[in-house]
Amino acid sequence: MDKYIATPSRTKKILNDYGLQLKKGLGQNFLIDRNIIDIIIDASEINGDEFVIEIGPGIGSLTEEILESLDDGRLLAVEKDERMVSVLEDLFAGSKNLILIKDDALNISWPEILEKYNTEGRKIKLAANLPYYVTTPIVMSLLESGVSFESIIFMVQKEVGERICAGPGSKTFGSLSVAVQFYMDAEIIHKVPSSVFIPRPDVESALVKLKPYKNNLYREEVVSEEFFFKIMHSIFQQRRKTIRNSLTKSSLIDIERDIITQALNNNDIDLKKRGEKLSILEMIKLSNEIYHLLGN
Repeated sequence: MDKYIATPSRTKKILNDYGLQLKKGLGQNFLIDRNIIDIIIDASEINGDEFVIEIGPGIGSLTEEILESLDDGRLLAVEKDERMVSVLEDLFAGSKNLILIKDDALNISWPEILEKYNTEGRKIKLAANLPYYVTTPIVMSLLESGVSFESIIFMVQKEVGERICAGPGSKTFGSLSVAVQFYMDAEIIHKVPSSVFIPRPDVESALVKLKPYKNNLYREEVVSEEFFFKIMHSIFQQRRKTIRNSLTKSSLIDIERDIITQALNNNDIDLKKRGEKLSILEMIKLSNEIYHLLGN
């Protein structure tokens, strides 16, 4: 029998031994290829003393090898499914590095949980095979938490990964691209076939890595983050329309057409331009201009 969980034989044995019927609604697809696990571990650059977060560990295929990479570091694993928690408690009984929490990751206050487990002085990293149906809200909750992550690496549906990492002018560039890249630099580090999972999903996957900017010009330049995100989402709400029409007809904001026209002119933006052609910095400057023209 294979030693490692991330193999077809060991994964099938664990599922059989515990009588586990996987719940499609929870996005339960387990990695059975150690090469993919190794790519995640290498990209995470775990060197022994970090505080690593894993969301949705399942039966522990990634958990196992994160723990092997830690020395005096800690791994916080957050699992929603009580059945999987029982399996993890059995398989990793006695592990001094593992903190296992049964909870929905979307219910967690990350600053509070990190304070509770005294992570001061440790680099905070996340490595996870996220449930695909909640990837976006989980990633945004991490980015908006205020926690200074050293890196965030996660598996995601390939099309979603492409949207997250897309640049201005591409068909996949949209509100998700901007929302993520406003906080951290994003890149796809590996394309992942469906054959490396049990059960095999209907989609291809991708590993995405988020890294903090050395200097985040976006957060330095923006006058009001809340207002910027309303403008940005409005721009992509009707992405086939021009920026001016999208902002004029937005359900998120109520701004007179003349003000939008003036702001576009003041920033030398063509009135017929579509939002997907603007860079994030251009969107921020447009947002700042509108914000000031409104008397703020």
